[in-house]
Amino acid sequence: MAHSTKSGRPQLDEFGTWVASRASLLANGGVLPGGTVMKGYLANGSYATASIAKLRHCVGHEIGEDPSVFPWTLEGIPRPDDAHTYGHEDASKEENAAYVALTLFGLHQQSIHDLPMHTDGNVSLGRAVGQLAAGNPNEAGIRRRFDQLQTDRGWPQVYRHAQGLIRLLKKPKIALNYGLLAQDFVQLESGGSSANAVRLRWGRDFIFGSMSESVDSDGDGSAGNA
Repeated sequence: MAHSTKSGRPQLDEFGTWVASRASLLANGGVLPGGTVMKGYLANGSYATASIAKLRHCVGHEIGEDPSVFPWTLEGIPRPDDAHTYGHEDASKEENAAYVALTLFGLHQQSIHDLPMHTDGNVSLGRAVGQLAAGNPNEAGIRRRFDQLQTDRGWPQVYRHAQGLIRLLKKPKIALNYGLLAQDFVQLESGGSSANAVRLRWGRDFIFGSMSESVDSDGDGSAGNA
C-alpha cells in the first residue's frame, strides 16, 4: 500500500516505480533499456510521439489487442506473481494495471507538448480530480463522476470512469502520478479491504486537492524523472 514520505513523495514499490519511469521516459526522454537515447514527447521525439499515439489508441481496448504497446506496458515489468503469469492465459493484476495506467497516460499526454502529465509528486487520481473540481463551474458534475468511480465495484466500470476523469484533466493540464495510479489499480482489482483502502485515500485526497492551490506536492506542478 502506497503512502507519503516526509518529502511529500509517494512511497512506490518496485512495480509502481517501473510504471512511473515508463511515463516519465515517454514524456521527458532518456535512455531506453538497450542504451539508445530517446527524445521525449515534450521534445517532439518521433518514437515517443508514435508511442503516445499507440497508447492512446488502446484506451478502452483489452490488453493484448495491440502488441505494439508491449515495449511500454509489458517489457521489463517486475513480476511479483510469476506463477500466475506463466501458468495462466489471463493477465496478472500488475500487467493489467500497467496497461490501463500507461494507456491512460497516453490519453492524458497526447497533444500536450509543454508539460508532462506524469508527476513524481504525491498526486493520486483523487487529489488531481479534487484540484479540478475546486472553483470549477461544473464542480457538481465532476463530483458526480468521482462518486461513480468510488462506488462502482466492477473493474470495467472503474476503468471507464477513470477514462472520463482523465479526459477532464487534460484541458487544465493537471498531472498525476501514474506509478501511484497503477499501484492503486492493483489494489482495486484485489477487492476487499485493499480496494476500500484506495477508495478511502482517494476520498481524502479529493478533499485535500479541492482545498489546495497546487497540484504538485513540491509546489511547482512539474514532474521529475522517476
